[in-house]
Amino acid sequence: MLHATALLPPDVLQPGDMSAATEVRAGLLNADVPPAADGAARCIQHTVDDLGPADLWTLARDTAMTLDDLAWGAGATLARERLALPDSLDELAAQAIVDELAERTPCRWGRHHTDAVRAALYRTLADLADVLLEVSESTPTPLDWTADHDGWRASAVIGGVVHGVVVQQSENAPSAAQPVWHHPSPPAARTAWQWQITNGPTGRASHGCGPIPSALAARHAAECAITALAAGRCSL
Repeated sequence: MLHATALLPPDVLQPGDMSAATEVRAGLLNADVPPAADGAARCIQHTVDDLGPADLWTLARDTAMTLDDLAWGAGATLARERLALPDSLDELAAQAIVDELAERTPCRWGRHHTDAVRAALYRTLADLADVLLEVSESTPTPLDWTADHDGWRASAVIGGVVHGVVVQQSENAPSAAQPVWHHPSPPAARTAWQWQITNGPTGRASHGCGPIPSALAARHAAECAITALAAGRCSL
């Protein structure tokens, strides 16, 4: 997984992409999702623990880590140490760590800085591992997508009923979150997507979700939803 992340071109992963991956699971149709993989989490922790500040910074940048991610990591680090500080001072200390991380180069990080980045990476990579494990457990139904002027369309027959599937640009704006560390190249323009499944010729029953950061993720989510519907794990 870390190797695959390293092979991605700069700025392919944008803020929200990693967390959105978890939302793709089972098409958000309340289908059963396998529990978190403790073994994968331990493997991620051991791998991240072996990284020095420079490599931690590279991985955090390549996964588009945001200020919110860092704040969570700093808070988790302070909570783990059980510092004898009131809650308000804990929040101030966590914010100070975040501010220093955004301003300092990795060679100037202290223990609290590296621990905060590690904690944030534990959660981000564990979320991604859960998604990859779920995909390996249940392969989404491939749909025959047809491109049109504003997205893609497909159909699937479930129980003798034709279900229409549409992926199109979302009316809602993408997340405004920004990565802490940018690649030298400018980020690509962002477009949010949504998917919808309708039931039968009149489309009386439907379900959809959005915004999703990429069209590929939106098509994958729709295929996961069709798989869950066909298996009887959920309904529209």
